Amino acid sequence: MKPYIANCLAAASLLVIAAAGVRGQAGDGGSASADHTAAVAPREQFKVPLAKINIAFDNTRKKYNQVKIYFDESGVYTVIAPGDDMLVKKNGEAVVYKELPQVTYLFSDFEAKTINQVCRTLVATLEEYEVILKNKNWGRALYLDSFFPRFLRGLHTLICAAKDSPEALPQSALVRDEDYDVSLNSPKSDARIKMWQTDKDRIMKLRISAQELIIQTKKWQESELTNAKRNPELSYSGEFDRAFTSFVRNYFGYVP
Repeated sequence: MKPYIANCLAAASLLVIAAAGVRGQAGDGGSASADHTAAVAPREQFKVPLAKINIAFDNTRKKYNQVKIYFDESGVYTVIAPGDDMLVKKNGEAVVYKELPQVTYLFSDFEAKTINQVCRTLVATLEEYEVILKNKNWGRALYLDSFFPRFLRGLHTLICAAKDSPEALPQSALVRDEDYDVSLNSPKSDARIKMWQTDKDRIMKLRISAQELIIQTKKWQESELTNAKRNPELSYSGEFDRAFTSFVRNYFGYVP
Protein backbone atom coordinates (compact mmCIF):
# COMPACT_ATOMS: atom_id res chain seq x y z
CA MET A 1 0.00 0.00 0.00
CA LYS A 2 1.31 3.44 -0.88
CA PRO A 3 2.34 5.63 2.11
CA TYR A 4 -0.10 8.43 1.12
CA ILE A 5 -3.10 6.04 1.03
CA ALA A 6 -2.02 4.37 4.27
CA ASN A 7 -1.81 7.74 6.03
CA CYS A 8 -5.29 8.72 4.79
CA LEU A 9 -6.78 5.47 6.05
CA ALA A 10 -5.10 5.93 9.42
CA ALA A 11 -6.47 9.46 9.71
CA ALA A 12 -9.96 8.25 8.83
CA SER A 13 -9.73 5.54 11.49
CA LEU A 14 -8.77 8.11 14.12
CA LEU A 15 -11.78 10.24 13.18
CA VAL A 16 -14.10 7.26 13.60
CA ILE A 17 -12.61 6.45 17.01
CA ALA A 18 -12.89 10.09 18.12
CA ALA A 19 -16.52 10.25 17.04
CA ALA A 20 -17.29 7.05 18.95
CA GLY A 21 -15.63 8.53 22.03
CA VAL A 22 -17.88 11.59 21.92
CA ARG A 23 -20.96 9.37 21.56
CA GLY A 24 -19.78 7.23 24.47
CA GLN A 25 -19.49 10.26 26.75
CA ALA A 26 -23.22 10.86 26.48
CA GLY A 27 -23.91 7.97 28.88
CA ASP A 28 -27.55 7.77 29.96
CA GLY A 29 -28.33 10.98 28.11
CA GLY A 30 -27.92 9.36 24.69
CA SER A 31 -25.59 10.54 21.96
CA ALA A 32 -24.05 14.00 21.97
CA SER A 33 -26.03 14.93 18.85
CA ALA A 34 -29.27 13.53 20.28
CA ASP A 35 -29.25 15.60 23.48
CA HIS A 36 -27.70 18.63 21.80
CA THR A 37 -24.79 18.82 24.26
CA ALA A 38 -21.38 20.14 23.32
CA ALA A 39 -18.24 18.18 24.14
CA VAL A 40 -17.88 18.09 27.92
CA ALA A 41 -15.03 17.35 30.32
CA PRO A 42 -14.66 13.75 31.60
CA ARG A 43 -16.76 12.76 34.60
CA GLU A 44 -15.50 10.45 37.35
CA GLN A 45 -18.37 8.24 38.42
CA PHE A 46 -18.86 7.36 42.10
CA LYS A 47 -21.74 6.34 44.37
CA VAL A 48 -23.65 9.51 45.20
CA PRO A 49 -25.54 8.99 48.51
CA LEU A 50 -28.31 11.52 47.79
CA ALA A 51 -31.96 10.57 48.11
CA LYS A 52 -33.87 10.85 44.83
CA ILE A 53 -36.54 13.55 45.02
CA ASN A 54 -39.23 13.93 42.34
CA ILE A 55 -41.61 16.90 42.31
CA ALA A 56 -45.13 16.58 40.89
CA PHE A 57 -46.13 20.03 39.63
CA ASP A 58 -49.62 21.32 38.86
CA ASN A 59 -49.25 23.60 35.82
CA THR A 60 -52.76 24.98 36.28
CA ARG A 61 -52.27 26.03 39.89
CA LYS A 62 -48.59 26.81 39.34
CA LYS A 63 -47.80 24.87 42.49
CA TYR A 64 -46.37 21.50 43.52
CA ASN A 65 -48.89 18.75 44.27
CA GLN A 66 -46.61 16.33 46.03
CA VAL A 67 -43.00 15.30 46.48
CA LYS A 68 -41.83 11.69 46.06
CA ILE A 69 -38.69 10.50 47.86
CA TYR A 70 -36.75 7.34 47.03
CA PHE A 71 -33.92 6.22 49.31
CA ASP A 72 -32.90 3.12 47.35
CA GLU A 73 -33.86 0.96 44.38
CA SER A 74 -36.32 -1.22 46.33
CA GLY A 75 -39.38 0.45 44.81
CA VAL A 76 -40.52 1.77 48.19
CA TYR A 77 -41.08 5.51 48.26
CA THR A 78 -42.53 8.27 50.42
CA VAL A 79 -44.97 10.95 49.35
CA ILE A 80 -44.99 14.28 51.17
CA ALA A 81 -47.79 16.67 50.23
CA PRO A 82 -49.38 19.84 51.64
CA GLY A 83 -52.08 17.56 53.06
CA ASP A 84 -51.96 13.82 53.73
CA ASP A 85 -48.67 11.93 53.30
CA MET A 86 -48.03 8.33 52.22
CA LEU A 87 -45.57 5.48 52.41
CA VAL A 88 -45.88 3.31 49.29
CA LYS A 89 -44.58 -0.24 49.63
CA LYS A 90 -43.08 -2.57 46.99
CA ASN A 91 -46.42 -4.21 46.27
CA GLY A 92 -48.07 -0.83 45.72
CA GLU A 93 -49.85 -0.87 49.06
CA ALA A 94 -50.00 2.63 50.54
CA VAL A 95 -50.00 3.61 54.20
CA VAL A 96 -51.67 7.02 54.50
CA TYR A 97 -50.69 9.49 57.22
CA LYS A 98 -53.65 11.79 57.67
CA GLU A 99 -53.24 15.47 58.55
CA LEU A 100 -55.92 17.77 59.87
CA PRO A 101 -56.35 20.83 57.60
CA GLN A 102 -55.71 23.25 60.46
CA VAL A 103 -52.27 21.79 61.29
CA THR A 104 -50.75 21.13 57.85
CA TYR A 105 -48.19 23.87 58.60
CA LEU A 106 -46.63 21.68 61.32
CA PHE A 107 -44.13 18.90 60.80
CA SER A 108 -45.91 15.64 61.57
CA ASP A 109 -43.84 12.83 63.08
CA PHE A 110 -43.83 11.10 59.68
CA GLU A 111 -42.67 14.26 57.90
CA ALA A 112 -39.94 14.87 60.48
CA LYS A 113 -38.72 11.27 60.12
CA THR A 114 -38.68 11.51 56.32
CA ILE A 115 -36.87 14.87 56.23
CA ASN A 116 -34.35 13.52 58.73
CA GLN A 117 -33.60 10.61 56.38
CA VAL A 118 -33.17 13.05 53.48
CA CYS A 119 -30.88 15.23 55.61
CA ARG A 120 -28.69 12.22 56.37
CA THR A 121 -28.07 11.80 52.64
CA LEU A 122 -27.36 15.54 52.38
CA VAL A 123 -24.75 15.41 55.14
CA ALA A 124 -23.04 12.35 53.63
CA THR A 125 -22.88 14.10 50.24
CA LEU A 126 -21.60 17.37 51.67
CA GLU A 127 -18.79 15.51 53.45
CA GLU A 128 -17.82 13.88 50.15
CA TYR A 129 -18.18 17.20 48.34
CA GLU A 130 -15.84 19.00 50.74
CA VAL A 131 -13.16 16.36 50.10
CA ILE A 132 -13.72 16.71 46.34
CA LEU A 133 -13.06 20.44 46.56
CA LYS A 134 -10.07 19.98 48.86
CA ASN A 135 -8.47 17.55 46.41
CA LYS A 136 -9.60 19.56 43.36
CA ASN A 137 -11.13 16.42 41.89
CA TRP A 138 -13.04 18.14 39.09
CA GLY A 139 -14.13 14.89 37.44
CA ARG A 140 -16.07 13.98 40.58
CA ALA A 141 -17.34 17.53 40.98
CA LEU A 142 -18.78 17.36 37.46
CA TYR A 143 -20.38 13.97 38.07
CA LEU A 144 -21.93 15.11 41.37
CA ASP A 145 -23.33 18.20 39.64
CA SER A 146 -25.50 15.90 37.53
CA PHE A 147 -27.48 15.11 40.71
CA PHE A 148 -26.91 17.83 43.31
CA PRO A 149 -28.88 20.75 41.78
CA ARG A 150 -32.00 18.64 41.34
CA PHE A 151 -31.68 17.38 44.92
CA LEU A 152 -31.22 20.88 46.36
CA ARG A 153 -34.31 22.10 44.52
CA GLY A 154 -36.19 18.99 45.65
CA LEU A 155 -35.22 19.47 49.30
CA HIS A 156 -36.43 23.07 49.19
CA THR A 157 -39.79 21.96 47.76
CA LEU A 158 -40.02 19.03 50.19
CA ILE A 159 -39.75 21.29 53.24
CA CYS A 160 -42.24 23.76 51.75
CA ALA A 161 -44.70 20.91 51.04
CA ALA A 162 -44.31 19.50 54.54
CA LYS A 163 -45.08 22.92 56.05
CA ASP A 164 -47.69 23.75 53.39
CA SER A 165 -45.99 27.07 52.68
CA PRO A 166 -43.81 28.30 49.78
CA GLU A 167 -42.06 30.50 52.35
CA ALA A 168 -40.94 27.62 54.59
CA LEU A 169 -37.46 28.17 53.13
CA PRO A 170 -36.23 31.45 51.63
CA GLN A 171 -37.07 31.84 47.94
CA SER A 172 -33.49 33.04 47.44
CA ALA A 173 -32.42 29.44 48.17
CA LEU A 174 -34.58 27.93 45.42
CA VAL A 175 -32.51 26.51 42.56
CA ARG A 176 -33.70 27.92 39.24
CA ASP A 177 -34.94 25.50 36.58
CA GLU A 178 -32.69 27.02 33.92
CA ASP A 179 -29.53 26.47 35.97
CA TYR A 180 -29.32 22.70 35.56
CA ASP A 181 -30.19 19.79 33.31
CA VAL A 182 -31.12 16.25 34.29
CA SER A 183 -28.18 14.92 32.32
CA LEU A 184 -24.83 13.27 33.01
CA ASN A 185 -23.27 15.40 30.27
CA SER A 186 -24.65 18.89 30.69
CA PRO A 187 -22.46 21.83 29.59
CA LYS A 188 -24.10 23.73 32.46
CA SER A 189 -22.09 21.57 34.86
CA ASP A 190 -18.86 22.40 33.02
CA ALA A 191 -19.67 26.11 33.10
CA ARG A 192 -20.44 25.97 36.82
CA ILE A 193 -17.25 24.17 37.82
CA LYS A 194 -15.29 26.56 35.55
CA MET A 195 -16.91 29.46 37.41
CA TRP A 196 -15.70 28.02 40.71
CA GLN A 197 -12.17 27.68 39.37
CA THR A 198 -11.96 31.21 37.95
CA ASP A 199 -13.94 33.13 40.59
CA LYS A 200 -11.53 34.39 43.26
CA ASP A 201 -12.02 32.68 46.63
CA ARG A 202 -15.01 30.66 45.34
CA ILE A 203 -13.56 27.27 46.31
CA MET A 204 -12.80 28.42 49.85
CA LYS A 205 -16.29 29.91 50.22
CA LEU A 206 -17.83 26.66 49.00
CA ARG A 207 -15.81 24.58 51.45
CA ILE A 208 -16.71 26.85 54.35
CA SER A 209 -20.42 26.94 53.45
CA ALA A 210 -20.47 23.15 53.00
CA GLN A 211 -18.91 22.65 56.44
CA GLU A 212 -21.37 25.12 58.00
CA LEU A 213 -24.34 23.39 56.37
CA ILE A 214 -23.14 20.04 57.72
CA ILE A 215 -22.99 21.49 61.24
CA GLN A 216 -26.37 23.22 61.08
CA THR A 217 -28.09 20.22 59.47
CA LYS A 218 -26.91 17.93 62.27
CA LYS A 219 -28.04 20.44 64.90
CA TRP A 220 -31.46 20.72 63.27
CA GLN A 221 -31.78 16.95 63.11
CA GLU A 222 -30.98 16.65 66.81
CA SER A 223 -33.11 19.56 68.05
CA GLU A 224 -36.23 18.98 65.95
CA LEU A 225 -36.27 16.11 63.48
CA THR A 226 -35.27 13.27 65.83
CA ASN A 227 -36.27 14.82 69.16
CA ALA A 228 -38.98 12.64 70.72
CA LYS A 229 -39.93 15.51 73.04
CA ARG A 230 -40.12 18.16 70.33
CA ASN A 231 -42.94 20.68 70.31
CA PRO A 232 -44.36 20.80 66.75
CA GLU A 233 -45.39 24.40 67.33
CA LEU A 234 -41.74 25.41 67.69
CA SER A 235 -39.30 25.49 64.79
CA TYR A 236 -35.55 25.07 65.20
CA SER A 237 -34.63 25.33 61.54
CA GLY A 238 -33.54 28.99 61.48
CA GLU A 239 -29.78 28.34 61.36
CA PHE A 240 -30.29 25.49 58.90
CA ASP A 241 -32.31 27.83 56.66
CA ARG A 242 -29.51 30.40 56.75
CA ALA A 243 -26.76 27.83 56.06
CA PHE A 244 -28.76 26.16 53.27
CA THR A 245 -29.39 29.51 51.59
CA SER A 246 -25.72 30.47 51.84
CA PHE A 247 -24.59 27.16 50.35
CA VAL A 248 -27.02 27.31 47.42
CA ARG A 249 -26.07 30.88 46.58
CA ASN A 250 -22.36 30.04 46.68
CA TYR A 251 -22.82 26.84 44.67
CA PHE A 252 -24.71 28.55 41.83
CA GLY A 253 -23.03 31.95 42.07
CA TYR A 254 -26.29 33.76 42.76
CA VAL A 255 -25.74 37.43 43.43
CA PRO A 256 -26.96 38.46 46.91
